Amino acid sequence: MNHRALLPLLLLLTAALSGCSGSEENSHVGYVEAEWVYVAAPQSGWIVSRPAGEGNKVAAGDILFTLDSERQEAASAAAGSRVEQAQAEARDIAKGARAPEIRALEAQLKEAQAGLTLARADQNRILSLVEEGIESRQRGDQAKANFATAQARVASAQEQIRIARLAARAGRREAAAANVAGARAARNSASYDLRQRTIRAQLAGNVSETFLEPGEFAPAGSPVLALLPKDGLKVRFFVGQQGLPNYAIGGKVSVSADGLADPVTGTISFIASEAEFTPPVIYSEGSRDKLVFLVEARLPAGSKLRPGLPVDVTRK
Repeated sequence: MNHRALLPLLLLLTAALSGCSGSEENSHVGYVEAEWVYVAAPQSGWIVSRPAGEGNKVAAGDILFTLDSERQEAASAAAGSRVEQAQAEARDIAKGARAPEIRALEAQLKEAQAGLTLARADQNRILSLVEEGIESRQRGDQAKANFATAQARVASAQEQIRIARLAARAGRREAAAANVAGARAARNSASYDLRQRTIRAQLAGNVSETFLEPGEFAPAGSPVLALLPKDGLKVRFFVGQQGLPNYAIGGKVSVSADGLADPVTGTISFIASEAEFTPPVIYSEGSRDKLVFLVEARLPAGSKLRPGLPVDVTRK
């Protein structure tokens, strides 16, 4: 007989059993389950140290393990040097030519001015000789041309000094600023990669198990240890279909166990939307062959309960 054919019979049996005892809908047998956080290496590398051992308590921010970082340190230092270089180039472009370059251009200007003085004197002397008929008119034209050339050299030297004292064009300045921004982004990326070699706890809890030891190679994404958060325990139990309306998300249940002095209050965090014929483990004869729903309740930190421990759950 298949499950669909058994369903009417199971419904009748559930109704009969639920009518035998009203307390059955308020009291259940369950077990404690843990939600471990598996901490893996975001990058592959050799494990250099692992301060967190099995059973250790850790707080958020504590170092769990470290990976070798020689390559990342070198990359971070190189990226920092590139930022300094880009900043120096940007400053140089922004303020124009340096003082030694300006002095060299000024020296060229003085040379051009001296040449102009000489060309003026030659022009005056030769033109007077041309008027007296001693020199040819062609020689006079040559003196005029030499004087004009000397004037142009002086003007050119003055213009070079003016341009050298100006900052670079807007396009070059923008390119230099973009180069600095790119170098800083590369440095930030290298620094991030370096920080990823030291793995810290993201939350407080207990180290339940370790999988790799110092000296072993940790592949990227492979768990190195399992961490049980302070609030990582929950109790799982099964409720019959008639008692299910009495349970709601956020509701409270009382959890007791052998050896536990006082019951612990749990908060319901999950109620299954689909029924099961029987729970995975048959806890009692009265729960057999019933339609039941899985219910989970979060346990508070410091409950002193352990994963896998059988518990009694009572609705408050």
